[in-house]
Amino acid sequence: MRRTELFTKTNKTSPSGEVSKNAQLLIRAGFIAKEMAGVYAFLPLGLKVVENIKSIVREEMNKIGSKELLMTNLQRKEVWEKTNRWNDDIVDIWFKTKLKDDTEVGLGWSHEEPIVNMMRQFIRSYKDLPVSVYQFQNKMRNELRAKSGIMRGREFVMKDMYSFHATKEDLEEYYHKVMEAYKQCYRRLGVGDDTYVTFASGGAFTKFSHEFQTVCDAGEDDIYIVPSMNIAYNAEIAPVKVSANPAANESLKQLEILDDESVIGAESLIKTLDIPITSSTKSMFYDTDRGLILAVVRADYTINEDKLKTVADVEWLKLASADSVEDATGAKLGFSGLYNLPMGPDIRLIVDDSCRDMVNFETGANKTGQHAYNVNWERDVPMPDQFFDIKLVRDGDISPETGEPYIRKRTAEVGNIFNFGSQKTDEMELYYTDSKGEQKSIFLGSYGIGITRIMGVIAEKLSDEKGLVWPVDIAPAKVYLVSIGSGDAIKEADRLYELMKIKGIEVIYDDRNVRPGEKFTDGELMGIPHMVTVSDRLIKTGNFEHKLRSTGEVSLLTQDELFDTISQ
Repeated sequence: MRRTELFTKTNKTSPSGEVSKNAQLLIRAGFIAKEMAGVYAFLPLGLKVVENIKSIVREEMNKIGSKELLMTNLQRKEVWEKTNRWNDDIVDIWFKTKLKDDTEVGLGWSHEEPIVNMMRQFIRSYKDLPVSVYQFQNKMRNELRAKSGIMRGREFVMKDMYSFHATKEDLEEYYHKVMEAYKQCYRRLGVGDDTYVTFASGGAFTKFSHEFQTVCDAGEDDIYIVPSMNIAYNAEIAPVKVSANPAANESLKQLEILDDESVIGAESLIKTLDIPITSSTKSMFYDTDRGLILAVVRADYTINEDKLKTVADVEWLKLASADSVEDATGAKLGFSGLYNLPMGPDIRLIVDDSCRDMVNFETGANKTGQHAYNVNWERDVPMPDQFFDIKLVRDGDISPETGEPYIRKRTAEVGNIFNFGSQKTDEMELYYTDSKGEQKSIFLGSYGIGITRIMGVIAEKLSDEKGLVWPVDIAPAKVYLVSIGSGDAIKEADRLYELMKIKGIEVIYDDRNVRPGEKFTDGELMGIPHMVTVSDRLIKTGNFEHKLRSTGEVSLLTQDELFDTISQ
């Protein structure tokens, strides 16, 4: 491709209103154009990168026997209602609209339900299993935050794959094949060493999942790594070995009541009562699809809503309203707790294991204005039959598996995989008939890679002060060819350009009539792996100047040496 044939242009300055590094560089280099917050057009060079990433992912998915298809982005409401995921309390990122006949449809944010519904036409017998299919498609998500460029868009390209199996064992075997295939994808994309398989919550998908998290300062996630095991947990699910309560061996004190409606919240109570934070509790009421829950942790921790959702075995939860709390306890919001809690079928109590060894502690008294302190288990409040881990991990927390402190890394999620078991296929009544003629459940796996997201992560992570630095396998071209000087240099550059095309080397030839410095600056901004310069001075020596973008190393090479270097 000649630069004079390319309609896009580079920019020296960052676009106004764009805060993310990846978007700034990609816009400046002419790879993308911003349409609105979280929505971008991919220009010829950007599209080439997208297609190169897709090609790598496609090769790895084909190796494990998956077949490519393409489904519609328009999705029927009734398909999603079968699994209750049309519900905005469960999936809050829907784009929903209506056809002219008032039929409600959604714009695909995922395709589990539609693919299961479609497979009802094709899977009937054990002979039809297993099946694995994948697609590359634009997904639509109504993100509240869209300030991370193409790392978090309202529209983005995803590779989503779905596999159907006769047994959970067959699904688990394939699930691990996909995991290894994903690792290979990220190695080929140049970020394998910094990408961790991470245990995570399934969010709106399922209870648990595995995420692929790439270390990136601009990411929106924190993972906690167990060094000796080389495994990682998302902050939302990391198990925590509770730190010991320093007051655990204190003598029991007499129960007392603080009656002051102006004192609300752990910080205010700790200051007023002059007690350590480890002698106070946090109590939060949640509304769920199974009724009210009161969750309690020691005040030096924070309630982890993902863990709580799993422990409580609920589809969704959200903080209860002030009216709901007052109806349940008789007290205004801010005075709930363990003391005088009106227990019954209307309230489920879930207490974190950080509270197990607490003595002489503070908690809400379920009466407006009142908190109880010097509270003790059994004497003042019933000891729960079971304690749980519902706390959010913090820096310095210990892994219960090895006793090591976690290492926290800032990361960006670039892929995820989900094992649905047979829940979703059962809900949608997709079954198969076994060799005995009996109806059996089908086991489903779901697997995603954010194609444009990983492009954004690479742009963010591998760039430098001069611009983008693409790995060779996904760069829009392998060579950036520059001519400097008179007609002889131009003729030699033309000849070299044609020879590279004959050899199948993708090249961007900067044949513009501009200053050499502008050509060099653009080549570095675009991040093309090899820069080759043809000049009058070098023609006389029979050499070409070669510069490697990733290291800045410059060398003079003969034509044969140049092609050997590029091929390596």
